[in-house]
Amino acid sequence: MIWLIAAVGMAAVVAIAFVSVGIAVGRLEHETAPSVYRLAAAVEYVADRLPDEVTARISYDDVQTVLGWHLDWFAAVGLATSHGQELGDPAVAVDGMAVADTDAATDAVVARALSEGGPDPVDVVCILEAQLAYLTEIGALSAGEPPAS
Repeated sequence: MIWLIAAVGMAAVVAIAFVSVGIAVGRLEHETAPSVYRLAAAVEYVADRLPDEVTARISYDDVQTVLGWHLDWFAAVGLATSHGQELGDPAVAVDGMAVADTDAATDAVVARALSEGGPDPVDVVCILEAQLAYLTEIGALSAGEPPAS
């Protein structure tokens, strides 16, 4: 008799576990994992993908500086957070989604490079294009076009 009670108890525990796991998987299936940006990984990714003409003129420090300026722009327009915080009310949103204006970001970073004596504007644009590829790869940006407004 004790074996029967133990077997029924074990079956109930396993059933509850399967149901709990199924519910958690179902909920997580519809959630987007947060994108974590790591500057050192981004610098390496970007530097490895730059054309040879650009890498002959700039250093890793230049790449890191430009990426920092790009991140500053994202933070200034409300499209970046620190330490896992949710985005607040981004300055640029379409249909409830935060949308990055890559042309405005490029213009702002090129202007900063010119004002602070940074890399050549062509080099900055190459760095930012590789940066956008990195952001897309880690899931921080969508690979597709933003929805029409």
